[in-house]
Amino acid sequence: MTLGRPRPGNHPNHPGEPGVGVDLEPPFTARDEPTRWLFGLNRFGIRPGLVRVEGLLEDLGHPERELRTLVVAGTNGKGSTTRILARLLMDAGYKVVTYTSPHLLTVHERITINDVPIDPDDFAARVEAIKPLTEKHEASWFETLTALAVQVARDVGADYFCCETGLGGRLDATNALPAVATLLTTVGLDHETILGETIEEIAAEKLGLLKAGTPLFCGVDEGLRFQVFQAAVRAGSPVYYLDELTRWQDAEAPGQWDLALREQIFPCLPGLGAESMRRNAALAILTLAELEVREEKKLLPEDIPASLGNLFLPGRYQRLLQAPDFLFDTAHNAQALCGVLRHFRTEPVEGRRIVFFGSMHNKELDRLPADELAGFDLWLGAPVSIPRSRDAEELRRLFSQWRLPPEKTRVAANMPAALRWLARNLQPADRVLVTGSCFMVAEVFHKLGFEELETTRTLEPASWRLAAWRAAETN
Repeated sequence: MTLGRPRPGNHPNHPGEPGVGVDLEPPFTARDEPTRWLFGLNRFGIRPGLVRVEGLLEDLGHPERELRTLVVAGTNGKGSTTRILARLLMDAGYKVVTYTSPHLLTVHERITINDVPIDPDDFAARVEAIKPLTEKHEASWFETLTALAVQVARDVGADYFCCETGLGGRLDATNALPAVATLLTTVGLDHETILGETIEEIAAEKLGLLKAGTPLFCGVDEGLRFQVFQAAVRAGSPVYYLDELTRWQDAEAPGQWDLALREQIFPCLPGLGAESMRRNAALAILTLAELEVREEKKLLPEDIPASLGNLFLPGRYQRLLQAPDFLFDTAHNAQALCGVLRHFRTEPVEGRRIVFFGSMHNKELDRLPADELAGFDLWLGAPVSIPRSRDAEELRRLFSQWRLPPEKTRVAANMPAALRWLARNLQPADRVLVTGSCFMVAEVFHKLGFEELETTRTLEPASWRLAAWRAAETN
C-alpha cells in the first residue's frame, strides 16, 4: 500500500493541505481563534488511518450511525457530483447536509445545510467543544472537521449526508462512515507521492471505500472496469457502471442535453459547462434513480432540469464577471486541466482567450499534450500567495516545457502585478479563464473583492471589480 509515504517537495511549515495555515495571507487564514486552532492542526500534515476519527465518532456518540450517507470519491469531479446529489435530494424535499473540500474563501463553505454554509458562530462553538476530543485522540485537522460535519448532520436532523473524500478512500476519514451508496467519478494521476504512481494503484486506494451490501456507482474509464469489478466482488458491493447504464446526447434546443437510463428518459437538461459536468450529473441521477428502487421511496425531484439549472458549483467553470468575461475553474491536475482547456478553446469569443494560471509545484503537469495547450492568445502566470505554489521562475520553466510561444506567455512576479496587468490591458470582448488550482481561484476571488462564497452566486460586470486594480500603484 502506498498511502503514508513521505511527500517530497512540501514546505516544512505546511505539510498538509496547502491553503490552510495560521501564518498565511487572506483568504488562506482563520477569522477567529477556534478556527485558528483548528487550522493549526494542519501542521501535522496528512496522517492516513481510521483509528483517530473512529475514536472521535465514538466519543461523540456515533452520530454517523444515524445518517444516510452518500460518499463520493474520485480524482476529479467528486466535489461537483456531491453538490449535484445534494441539490437533487433537496429539491425532492429532503434536508441535506453537504461536506466538501477544500474551501475557497472560508472554512464554513465545507459544511452546508440545505446549501447554506454553517453559521460561523455555531462552527466556532463546535470547534471549541470538540477540541478536548481531538487532543485526546491526536486527530488531524481533516479528521476533526469530518467528525464535526457528521455531528452537525445528526444534530440538524439531516435526511441525507452527502460528502466527498478528502484524499484517496481506503484510509480517508470518510471511510469511517457507513454509507447507503459509494460513488467513484474518475481515476487519474494526482497525489502520486501518496496514493501511488500508477492509475491502478490510485484506483485501489479509492476502491478501499467499498463495503458489503453498499452499491458502487462508477464513472471510471473502461480500462479500469475489470479492477473495479474484482474489488466489488471481494467487498460484496453491487456495482453500476455509468457508461453501461446511461446514454446522453445534445438535445434539439441549443445548450441542452437528453439523458437516458434503462427505464427513464430525462430530456432537455440544461448545459453545465464542460463535458465532464454532464458525466457528473448523469452519475448523480443514476445513483438516485437506482436508490429509489432499493429504498422504495422517491429521491429524484419532479423537475430535474430546474434543479440542475439552480446548481451552485463554485469554481467549476463558474462565470462570475462579464465584459470582459472571467471564468473560474479549480482544475489542478492533468486530467482536469486538459478538460477545461478543451472546453474553453471551443467556446466562441469575439476577443482574446487568456488563460490566467497558477499551480502548486508538486503537481505533475510537465507532460500535457501540445494540442491541449494550443489555441489561446495568452498564458498569464502568477504565483499563488502560499508556500506550496510554483513561483514565477517555476512558472516560466513550465511554460517553456510546454513549448508555448514566448510571445504568448507572460509571468507576473506576484498576484497583484498580474491583476494590475489584466485590469489595464483587457478589452470588454476578451475572456479570461482562471485555473490551475483551487487556491489560484480562491486568491483571485479574494483579490477581486469577494469575501464570502455566497457573493459569487450572481454574474456582475467586471468593470468596477477591475477599476481598483487599474488605479493601483506598482509597488
